Amino acid sequence: MKKTYDREAVGRRIREKRTILGLTQEELSERIGRVPKYCADIERGNCGMSIETMLALCDVLNMTPDYLFFGEMSENEKKIQM
Repeated sequence: MKKTYDREAVGRRIREKRTILGLTQEELSERIGRVPKYCADIERGNCGMSIETMLALCDVLNMTPDYLFFGEMSENEKKIQM
């Protein structure tokens, strides 16, 4: 099965994790070194992101790129969720 990049789904995962962590868009944007409007656009699925931004988001939100882009959790992530 071919994996595709669904910007809206990625944005939903970012928003959900940001909310769980109690971060505002402004706080998240500051932590990843981007402007708040750009973070809002990513969350709405209006734009893509660079690899650097993706890695920064994964680091700040404590998620893997596989989960960020495809919603797939590693075995370790699944154990933590339980």
